[in-house]
Amino acid sequence: MVSIPLNADARPTSIRVDAEATGKVGSQSEAGRAPGGPAEFDRIAPRLKAVLRVARYHGVELDPNEFKVASASPVPNATDLSQWAQNGGMWSRALRIRWSHLLRFEHTGPVVLLFNDGGAGLLTGASPERNVVFLKSADAPEDAEAMAIDELRLSQVWAGEAVLLRPARSYIAADAPFTLGWLIDLVRFESRSMRDIGIASFTLSLLTVLPPLMVMTLVNKVLQFNSVSTLVLLSATIAVLFVYETLLGHARRLIINVVGARLDTKLNLHVFSRLLRLPLDYFERHPAGETMYHLAQIYRIREFLTGKLLSTFLDLITLCVLI
Repeated sequence: MVSIPLNADARPTSIRVDAEATGKVGSQSEAGRAPGGPAEFDRIAPRLKAVLRVARYHGVELDPNEFKVASASPVPNATDLSQWAQNGGMWSRALRIRWSHLLRFEHTGPVVLLFNDGGAGLLTGASPERNVVFLKSADAPEDAEAMAIDELRLSQVWAGEAVLLRPARSYIAADAPFTLGWLIDLVRFESRSMRDIGIASFTLSLLTVLPPLMVMTLVNKVLQFNSVSTLVLLSATIAVLFVYETLLGHARRLIINVVGARLDTKLNLHVFSRLLRLPLDYFERHPAGETMYHLAQIYRIREFLTGKLLSTFLDLITLCVLI
């Protein structure tokens, strides 16, 4: 028969606010203030332990000394815990959820469940087929195996109070979905450089049309009327246009290389940031070959952005001028 660790033999460590100690938890000595130590971790209330474990799972180290009690409750409540996590740079929400909602956390990160006796547990998974969830005690070792708990047993010690914790959900570049819109925004950030490339391409397209016109003028004016002055003028014009076209083409190639390098770098940084922000269980559930396959597809998109896309853009300008 499965049972849930409730910490019945020892009451939860009460959290109090000490005004003279800047409102931080506990009356620990200065020597024991470094967060994360084994001795200090044993003295922390079970609910704080659960939040600390979930934060470490997501790669965030919270400081127990920064936990502040905003209510008169003898144990930390969900609101205080959520605010503590938010102050530590995480996205957090205190809420009440039902059993049916717990079954949806099948492949997500751990969720903190707050028990009625002041203790806490970690929801590490769920099995809708078996209608059970998998819980670990906040005091259990890191390598301890989660226990399967059904709805009846959990309802005896849990009233639906929970705290969701994840890395910060602020909309930043690393959190943006990899879509066509994101690629368009990535190119749009280089709008000034793309404008310069467009102007240079348009000018070079016009210079491409000028030589045939000059040949026609040469045939009509110089050969027919033996106009030496017109020949000298056309020769000087062609020389100037040749030098100008060479310099302008060289400048356009430099800008294209710079834009391509920027797009390549931003795409690589975005991919690297997304890999670092993935939870640990992603790499446990997905083989390395699958991840490498997706990375290879991203690199194909990178080659398209920095190669064929720019070439098509330049050829389209020339085509519009000739038409």
